[in-house]
Amino acid sequence: MPGPLGPCSGPAVAFAQGNGRFRSPTYFNTDFTIMKSTRLPGWEKGLLGIGLQFFNFFNHPNFGFPFSGVSDGQFFGKIPYLEQPPTGILGGGRPGRMIQLKVQLQF
Repeated sequence: MPGPLGPCSGPAVAFAQGNGRFRSPTYFNTDFTIMKSTRLPGWEKGLLGIGLQFFNFFNHPNFGFPFSGVSDGQFFGKIPYLEQPPTGILGGGRPGRMIQLKVQLQF
């Protein structure tokens, strides 16, 4: 049963964060792998593959949300941090491009 003032008893509140708060620069990440496979002598279907894997190949930074608090004017509109990939070969807190050697044995 609604109260004496009806179903909504509080005043309407405007969204204080402003227009475009949920937009940020695009997230851009490119991984690249190059492999060379060769047959193993003496094995029917044996292959040995050697290659390189590049994570964040173009070394592109991904920026976070701009600071939208108008109460502190010196930070308004500035981007205080870089986004990190949520998962990865070594976790999310690694900066820049990573290169690793890959060895693969198929039999």
